[in-house]
Amino acid sequence: MRSAKLLLVGLVALGSTSCATAPMAQPGVDVSGKWQGTWVFQNASLGSGQIMMTLSQTGSKATGNMVVTGAPVDRTGSVTVLVSGNDVYLVYPTGMTGYLTVSGDDMKGQLDGMNPGNVVLKRQK
Repeated sequence: MRSAKLLLVGLVALGSTSCATAPMAQPGVDVSGKWQGTWVFQNASLGSGQIMMTLSQTGSKATGNMVVTGAPVDRTGSVTVLVSGNDVYLVYPTGMTGYLTVSGDDMKGQLDGMNPGNVVLKRQK
């Protein structure tokens, strides 16, 4: 299931760059704003920390900045987010990707990588 979702993300990204006249997928949620929360590796003994994201959304794509702190990773940089319905796909240029689901002012899901981590974010007002 996860590989099918990642394939969908790749196809959406490829389609949005290669065909300027094709209609974009309609987003179901607006993820614009500041999000703050926590992450923890699935093997909690490997580490945990804080995440802060500030996003600006146009259509089904949002861009912004993400700060990830905590042992053993501290990462700061730009982030691209693809939105489809309530599903959010993170594409972080330094190799961090993830799949999250938005419900109201909450966003929860998983960051992928060698050591996957669980994420819980809350929209800041």
